[in-house]
Amino acid sequence: MAISNFIPVIWSDKIFQANEKKKVFAMLANRSYEGEIADKGDQVKISELGDITIGDFSGTVSYEDLDDSAKFLVVDQDKYGAFKNKDLDKVQANVDLLNEATRKMGEGLADAEDQYIASLYTEAGVTSGTTGAPTALNSANITATISGLTADFDENNVPQEGRVAVCPAWFIQKLVLAKILEDTNNSEALANGYVGRYMGWNIYMSNNVSHSGSTWYAPMFFRAGDTIAHANQLSGVESLRLEQDFADGVRGRMVYGSKVIRPSSLGVIYCSAAAES
Repeated sequence: MAISNFIPVIWSDKIFQANEKKKVFAMLANRSYEGEIADKGDQVKISELGDITIGDFSGTVSYEDLDDSAKFLVVDQDKYGAFKNKDLDKVQANVDLLNEATRKMGEGLADAEDQYIASLYTEAGVTSGTTGAPTALNSANITATISGLTADFDENNVPQEGRVAVCPAWFIQKLVLAKILEDTNNSEALANGYVGRYMGWNIYMSNNVSHSGSTWYAPMFFRAGDTIAHANQLSGVESLRLEQDFADGVRGRMVYGSKVIRPSSLGVIYCSAAAES
């Protein structure tokens, strides 16, 4: 090769960071069972007491057994990420590059975790529309649709504090066009995907909302820190020498599981984006 064709490659220590999706669902789940799991197959028993009957007093008191029903959070998801760094690149590689690669691996694991929680929409006890007949939403009818779901939550005695909605970007746009979304100037909240409040719902935007192409989407409405239980455990991140390659490898593994513990406070609007009239 003629030396005139040689093009030097300069390695910069400045790394271009790609835009990352917001991990909203995991942030809003109940994470209080996190420290009780260690590996795939573990189960966490979540006890729940039933109602106590209230009767008229007529001189005697009847005692009833406590109805202790239990739900099980099963750690059934096991994911990993891995990459390698060849010896030939060691001269040009830098610590920042390896740190960024490790961070990207962690982002990928967290994204898979968030999508899994979003897939629990099928366990919703409150629904509007169906996957076969999704509600076509525009700025004219989106308020009535949310209002109907809100009334169902009220009838289910779901406390109003802590109500959240996780919706796709186009859903948020319809709310903006309807001029009903209350804005926020809180930069920290915006960084976590929060976009505003309407009808008692703190509304978040996420690209991990379950959907089938553009045919239907399943934005989820629920009570944060209460409706969905979630637990994860990073089993380990380690570096090792690869036997079948002249390279060093880095790998990480995460196990996790989720459970809808209050279906009556999980709502889904099966919907699609309609054109504005």
